[in-house]
Amino acid sequence: MTDLIAALQAIVGEPYVLTDPAERAFHSMDAFWTGETAAAVARPGTVAELSEIVRVATGAGYTVIPRGGGLSYTRGYVPVERKTVMIDMRRINRVTEIDAEDMTVTVEAGCTWNELRNALRPHGLRTPYFGPMSGLVATIGGTLSNNSMFYGSGVYGTVADSVLGLTVVLADGRVLATGSGATHGHDPFHRHYGPDLTGLFLSDCGALAIKAAAALKVIREPAVTAFASFAFDDFEPMFEAQSEIARQRLAAECFGLDPFLNSHMTDPGSTGEALRVLGRVARAGRSLAAGARDAARIVFAGRRFMEGVAWSLHVTVEGRSQAAVAADMSTVRRIAGRAGRRIAATLPAVIRATPFQPVGPFLVGRNGERWVPIHACLPLSKVPRAYALMREVFVRHADRLEQFHIATSLLTAVAGTEFIFEPAFYYPDALTPYHLRYLDPADAARYAAHPRVEGANDAVIALLNELKSAFLELGAVHQQIGKFYPYRDSLDPTPRAVVADLKHLLDPRGLMNPGALGLR
Repeated sequence: MTDLIAALQAIVGEPYVLTDPAERAFHSMDAFWTGETAAAVARPGTVAELSEIVRVATGAGYTVIPRGGGLSYTRGYVPVERKTVMIDMRRINRVTEIDAEDMTVTVEAGCTWNELRNALRPHGLRTPYFGPMSGLVATIGGTLSNNSMFYGSGVYGTVADSVLGLTVVLADGRVLATGSGATHGHDPFHRHYGPDLTGLFLSDCGALAIKAAAALKVIREPAVTAFASFAFDDFEPMFEAQSEIARQRLAAECFGLDPFLNSHMTDPGSTGEALRVLGRVARAGRSLAAGARDAARIVFAGRRFMEGVAWSLHVTVEGRSQAAVAADMSTVRRIAGRAGRRIAATLPAVIRATPFQPVGPFLVGRNGERWVPIHACLPLSKVPRAYALMREVFVRHADRLEQFHIATSLLTAVAGTEFIFEPAFYYPDALTPYHLRYLDPADAARYAAHPRVEGANDAVIALLNELKSAFLELGAVHQQIGKFYPYRDSLDPTPRAVVADLKHLLDPRGLMNPGALGLR
């Protein structure tokens, strides 16, 4: 190990090879799971350094795992063996080319979505899908490795649908380009030049290669954006409205919240931050007057905008003209108005004005409870059954939920006509060093003394596994597969064998994030 550390330090410099036990442990745990602790954490600053780190580490028989923003909750980068070099990708973070003529952007994998957004905005551009809500921390490479949906997904699909080509590092250190960018260094404007090698490395959780850079589509920023929110008494009518909006591709974002999540919706915390958010809402309007009206509505709604709301649906419509957006919004209101009632559109307006927020509040409940979600990606026709199965699990384990004070929530969203169904659990238990580092200092100090609750984590794992099995029987697929969802075992024999053969071809010694996708 000493020789390997010296070799890594020779590649990137001593400050960028972490061997401190606490640092290695932090980088080896995710939002819910722990496993083995990596032997070292290397932080390359260039693609050439990344390539050399992989070559040296795998040559020494060590596994390599890429880590981006570190927001996995499915053991995506959690090591399964100690002979692991964790590769922190965040220093490879440059936006290398913005091509406003051909409408592409090339960006290194460690760049965050917030950094990419800030680079594109002066040009009046954005990517079609433009990030998850965790985009302050989440990296381009991490979302491409796991797939992701939210901002822009109602019309433009998941992040994978925005990709034109990749640059990846293989297990032996070789650098591979895909798409039209692979043709003797020409422009990455076209993805499907021959077999789709780009798709091979998307959603692979780093099991086949490490993403170093990506070429993405860009579009013009929409000229007009409008928001609407609706309250429903039950899940079924909310889902029916959400699914019809999805079928007609009317909304860039269309997400639903259950009663638990609605009860937690409030204005931004401090007065100062509230004023800053309102300013951003005003600037995001289609005109100064319209933005001021949006901000005024939020002020008027205050903390009352979710009072008496059971289920809620929130919609963002965008387009090139006021007439087009008004027409689409009229259709949205007609669909949702069949069983829902309009409420203040505070939430979608604030979310669009401040799309990327600190991740600490996402990782714990509002009183410092542990949090972990599980999800299913489903065709619209299977969502009612998924909801019924979830309710059956919760009823069957009502005693366990009560014993450990486990609260549940449900978030729904759409990516095109794909429905994302995401239950989550909140429960009192000790927080880990992972949580405490992502929290702001005041919250970290407040929650650090939370005691361990014997059996609570095991109870939640049992619930996760039961829901996972129910979703598998329903035919669900998943984003952020990691080492939790049974990708390999869910495949029919022939595709399972082909995937195993590809893994062996690209990684014959099984040193690229072993265990991810169920592959070794």
